[in-house]
Amino acid sequence: MAAEGGAYFDPAVAHVVLRRIAGPAAAPAGHSPLSARETEILRLVAEGCANAEIAQRLSLGLGTVKGHIRDILEKLSVSDRTQAAVVALRDGII
Repeated sequence: MAAEGGAYFDPAVAHVVLRRIAGPAAAPAGHSPLSARETEILRLVAEGCANAEIAQRLSLGLGTVKGHIRDILEKLSVSDRTQAAVVALRDGII
């Protein structure tokens, strides 16, 4: 993904970077366009989990996880996982 212009964050530091970007002015949790399952998946994305790990942790098929992530990107109007996590943290979705 980094080769396609995206950014790679080591899973061990991704949550720190994302929280720092979100800053203390993150909006309180409010209306979310995401379903409960999508929110759960996005939290794992923000923790740095890969699709296969998310699938294993939630007992889902890999294709199901990919479909949820595709829906998350569309609902949040972002183009990649990192942007989705940043928007969700900033807007108080996760």
